[in-house]
Amino acid sequence: MAARWGSLAGALSWPMLAAGQNAPERRAGPETVENRIRPGMEGTGLVAGSLRILPTVAFGVVATDDLYARRVPRVADVGANLAPAVTVQSQWNRHSLTLRADGLFERYARHGAEGTDRYGAGAAGRIDIGGDTRVNLDAAIDRRIEARGTTGDTLFGVKPIAYRQVSLGGSVEQAVGATRLAFDLRFDRFHYFNRHDGNTTIVLAPRDYQALAGGAKLVRPISSAVAVSLALRLNSTRYPHEDRTQPSRRGHGYAVMAGIAFGQDRLVEGQVALGYLHQRFASQAYPTIAGLAYDANVQWHVTPLTTVSLAADKTIQRSPIIDVAGIEQQQFSLGAAHELLRTLILRPSVSYTINRFRGGARVDRYASAGLSATWQAAPHVIVEGALRHALGRTSAPVAKPREYDQNRATITLKYVF
Repeated sequence: MAARWGSLAGALSWPMLAAGQNAPERRAGPETVENRIRPGMEGTGLVAGSLRILPTVAFGVVATDDLYARRVPRVADVGANLAPAVTVQSQWNRHSLTLRADGLFERYARHGAEGTDRYGAGAAGRIDIGGDTRVNLDAAIDRRIEARGTTGDTLFGVKPIAYRQVSLGGSVEQAVGATRLAFDLRFDRFHYFNRHDGNTTIVLAPRDYQALAGGAKLVRPISSAVAVSLALRLNSTRYPHEDRTQPSRRGHGYAVMAGIAFGQDRLVEGQVALGYLHQRFASQAYPTIAGLAYDANVQWHVTPLTTVSLAADKTIQRSPIIDVAGIEQQQFSLGAAHELLRTLILRPSVSYTINRFRGGARVDRYASAGLSATWQAAPHVIVEGALRHALGRTSAPVAKPREYDQNRATITLKYVF
């Protein structure tokens, strides 16, 4: 599946219409393969006063037959990665605070330039004001990579494209009787690092991107297991370093969504939302993107040992190509989790993505199928393995060399304190 690399996805897609349950309340519902407590096997972390510290460290190996996710050249390689992480959670009766820091450091045996470093840190908090009002705040800074084979992977022959993402957000939730109101505001800033090809510097500053989005949502239960929702979301986007001699890709837009959440703590539960999205760009050279929007996520707990999940959505992505302002993206996925043994969970999955470049006739298509497994080998020790086949296709003749069929296998040993 193509990576969501632009924050227009967050600006124009609507979050799932969750019922606002916390973890203990979730476990009060039906026991499922994903939420089952396995005494003696799960990490408990370290306790420091009213804080719980949850460190993890993982070491993995990876093998692929198409490292660059390209038709030509097609090269195979093996690599290894190290992924340390720590989460700190408050244990207070009221209010909450969560801190996190994590990293992913990957190296390959034959192609050293493909080695990447990703890391970041973030904080999120909740302030309870009385019994009916909550204020949520979060902030994060992360160094990320445009994954090979995705829409944002436009450079070949040099190291993968790296960028820094800064996110700030806040929301207010208010209960008025049985009705819940929520107002939120979010700012995202993407800064791309220049790349070097020999003595040539590839300046990526024109990709730098900023998005400000905010909205309001109303959720009203109509029964013990069904709630309806109405949401409005606005956004404003800009490229602070775009070429002033070229048409501006700055834009603004809105999305209106109506939805239903059903089956809270039932065998079938999920959320479905439909609506309309509209994105207009500063330059008339770029056509307005408007039309149907949807977001669906459904889980079927077939038995306590098996859960099937279905998801689909339609959003707008920003484009890495200068003469294309936006991409209309549709994503579909089907997956399952099955507990084969008490300590072994299998997860088959398939996905399909369509990217339509607005302002041109180009259409990119991505598909994947895979099987992963999680084995709780011993207390605090988890072994994860995955096999995945992915492919990418495009209608643009100039981009045909970027089509790919990639197989990838990974195995990871994780220690959870």
